[in-house]
Amino acid sequence: MPKVIGNLPADRWEMVVLKAFQQQLPNDWVIMPSVKWTLGKGDYVRDGEADFVVLAPSLGMVIVEVKGSRDFRVGNDGVWQRRLPDGSWLSLKEAPPEQATRNMHELAAALNNRQRWVKFPGRYAYLVIYPQGKANRLPDMFDESTLATHQHMSQLYSRLVHALEKRGQGYLGQKLTSDVVEIIIDQLKNRTFQVQKVDTEQDVADDLQKIEVLTRQQFASLKGLFQLPNAAVIGPAGSGKTILAMWRLKALVDAGQDAVYVCYNRALAEVLRLRNADYREHIWNVDRLFSHFCPEQRPTQDLKEFYRETLPGLVMDRADSLEHYDAIIIDEGQDLSESQIIALHDLIKRNAVWAFFADWKQDLYGAGSGNPIGAEVIFHLYHNCRNTIKINDASNSFLDSSVESMPGMPEGEAPVVQYSGSQVTTAWELAKQWAGEESIAILSPFKYEKSSMHSQLKGHGLTLSQDVQDLGKANTIVFSTIKSFKGLEASCVIVVDVEIPDQNRAFSSEDLYVAITRATTRLALLTGNRVTSQYYEQVAN
Repeated sequence: MPKVIGNLPADRWEMVVLKAFQQQLPNDWVIMPSVKWTLGKGDYVRDGEADFVVLAPSLGMVIVEVKGSRDFRVGNDGVWQRRLPDGSWLSLKEAPPEQATRNMHELAAALNNRQRWVKFPGRYAYLVIYPQGKANRLPDMFDESTLATHQHMSQLYSRLVHALEKRGQGYLGQKLTSDVVEIIIDQLKNRTFQVQKVDTEQDVADDLQKIEVLTRQQFASLKGLFQLPNAAVIGPAGSGKTILAMWRLKALVDAGQDAVYVCYNRALAEVLRLRNADYREHIWNVDRLFSHFCPEQRPTQDLKEFYRETLPGLVMDRADSLEHYDAIIIDEGQDLSESQIIALHDLIKRNAVWAFFADWKQDLYGAGSGNPIGAEVIFHLYHNCRNTIKINDASNSFLDSSVESMPGMPEGEAPVVQYSGSQVTTAWELAKQWAGEESIAILSPFKYEKSSMHSQLKGHGLTLSQDVQDLGKANTIVFSTIKSFKGLEASCVIVVDVEIPDQNRAFSSEDLYVAITRATTRLALLTGNRVTSQYYEQVAN
């Protein structure tokens, strides 16, 4: 397996290409993802970035650009275009081969300049890869060695070698020795560059980036799950179940399967539909999906009985005449009733894919059976890769649990636990203090009208919204009940109306567990009861 140096790419199709590289390239080759540089040219600065730089000892260097488009073409005017989801064509400002060519020459020139090389020691080339695309023919001015499409994904080694061989005689490639490769690695990754920390303030943005990379690393080892038709994934809050469920959905849809993702929380479904616009028609809240199949049915006065038993029963009765799916992915499985799960199972085709994700500790509604119905194989996740170490440690202390942080997670800052005679004032002050960060949510066990926040919708130049789709918008804080925020996350979470867990019917251990584990980097627990604040302080210590 070749050596990979640098951060794993965040782009899905770059990850697909990286995996293919790891499977196909020789052990002495080096893959460097996401290489960036800035070059001064006269009175201006030009930025450059390559998706991958591949270093092949005794052969040369290849700049690789990855494009996720399925359909692309070159118009009569010579402009490259890619097809949008609505079927229209978007003209690109710069053709991918032109981008790759520019990056190839700039990077070689920069290395020559830094190392005072008269000429780059070896051959260098570029390759544009479309992992899910195809091309009938290339424009006359482009050589076939510069492009790889879906049909070449199992031949990337030969495509890279071919690209280099087209760029000069073999003796030129021999100049790229192992020592030269190490010099290039040092230059591209700036191993000697270091900035000393001069203050004690936590860099939340860096923590968020690190958490995202670690999450991808954790799930890189779970790709085998995608080969199993009937599987369950059980794991604690923050272990990435929803991320994995969405990756599973996208892989199936992209492969042409009629697949749906189904969860219990309506707010979660809406946020996922908003953030994954290309897949929104495949993302459903369970009540909305069943109502889609039984549009004439109207909720009765007993809404719980209707949605959890009556409506699923009607779906089961009609299952033989309803649309059946190639795959169903269930998230928040612990929140669905047994009738809802069985009804969903009745909607899959024979030999279809059934994936079930759950965390029995988040059973806020007391609906979970503790049994992943329909699953033949069960995977268990053990690491929290959402929350910083100090937030995860606090969660373990408050709930007497032992969920481990993903190795390499940032330490972060300890949660704020505070008694306040005016929780609304304190919450707004914290929101102002954290306003520059990615997203802020204020959670309560109560609806807005009965919560401590009910008296104020604006403060410190910020606005309080009750629409979770506003999460992350500038100068906006989102208020939500704890139950409605389950499955979601924010970089900063302020929990108001906190009580000692299980002493009040409105604030159970499950509520506390869900509330704490929504925060990725900053957390505050506010209470109007001194005894409660003392309880949390004692437990934490």
